[in-house]
Amino acid sequence: MPIRDRDDACPGVVDTSPADDGLIARVRLPGGRLGPRQIRELAALSGRFGTGSVDLTARANIQLRGLAETDLPAFADAVAAAGLMPSRSHDRVRNILASPLAGRDPRALLDADPILAAVDEAVCAAPDLTALSGRFLIGVDDGGLPIASARHDLDLVARSANSVALYAAGHDTGWRFAPADAATAIVRAARAFLTARADSGAWHIRELPLGAVAFAAELGGDPGRPGPIPNGAATPPQSRRRDAGPPIGVLRQSDGRYAVGVSVPLGRLTPEHLHALVATGAEVRITGSRGLIVRDLVDPTGVSAGLAAAGLSADPASPWRGVSACSGLGACRRALADVRAEASRHALGHSRAAALALDTDLSDNAGQTSPGRVATHWVGCARACGTPAGATVLVAREDGGYLALRPDAAGPPGARGATAPTGPPSRP
Repeated sequence: MPIRDRDDACPGVVDTSPADDGLIARVRLPGGRLGPRQIRELAALSGRFGTGSVDLTARANIQLRGLAETDLPAFADAVAAAGLMPSRSHDRVRNILASPLAGRDPRALLDADPILAAVDEAVCAAPDLTALSGRFLIGVDDGGLPIASARHDLDLVARSANSVALYAAGHDTGWRFAPADAATAIVRAARAFLTARADSGAWHIRELPLGAVAFAAELGGDPGRPGPIPNGAATPPQSRRRDAGPPIGVLRQSDGRYAVGVSVPLGRLTPEHLHALVATGAEVRITGSRGLIVRDLVDPTGVSAGLAAAGLSADPASPWRGVSACSGLGACRRALADVRAEASRHALGHSRAAALALDTDLSDNAGQTSPGRVATHWVGCARACGTPAGATVLVAREDGGYLALRPDAAGPPGARGATAPTGPPSRP
């Protein structure tokens, strides 16, 4: 019996998804990368075709809302012309995560940017990989800011400047290879997944009928693997603490320049935000927590002040840090509540619904200085769309209250996204 009885409806640029406020288009950005010209083009595209705002996703992509059916061909052409869609056929499968500090992190073991670009190019050059789900996720972990996760399908994890390991759904395959061979390894492993899933309809390695552990073991036994298996069980190169998200504030890069990490209120870039980003003239990387890092700056103070004036705070104690929400009532037909408004009240410390559901005093927030420091994601229905890793999910209920689902701390290192109901139900 198939695990999935329907095709993946994850939106892209060519294949959009309907919503109450128009069509949704998702633009894949491997590594969350946006160059200065692309930011300008994105701001123009949003104003021309969408609502004027841009949503950030938990996979460091962007979404435009409010598109019209008649505008889709012109929209797709404009996205491609901006360099944001190198392959129309592979539009939805370019799901590749990397550190927003890739190539600039003093803690990194290697430069992940060339690997990121090579993997993207290799995936787009493989016609058979268009069969992957739009949710199949690849991570490139350079050994600095933690990226690898058991929730990812495939992870490339740096072990040294000259050695990369391959993990499948958090399980070590035993593959070891030089960084130059990483893209080839990803294509080979992705093809093995397509073979293993057969008629199951699985979107992810963890959903395979044989199981993720068996799949990783079979990959390890592949005589065509890109490198020898070392003696003994392999482990990630180092144990790294996972914070609430990428750093916020002024950051010193490995090349002596600076980056500025900012929080984005509820993960939505308004026209004012986009204008401020254009004004920096700098490259931007989207983070997996729906924030931004502006890179390669000589004068971080001036940039930080300009972004803050537009509402993009570089203050680590920002109340918006770690607070996100789905589109909610008025945008999604499944939503039971205006969760964006409730999430805003929570961020500012005015949400009684959150206090009841979380069974905590949000004004104190366990001794932290800002309610936003506890990662919470507000959703209008049980589908919990867009939930970021490690967040407590506040699910709207039919009675007007919210139910808190907390992340499961158990499991292997890097496991993310598992939730379980806790605490008393909220009351309207």
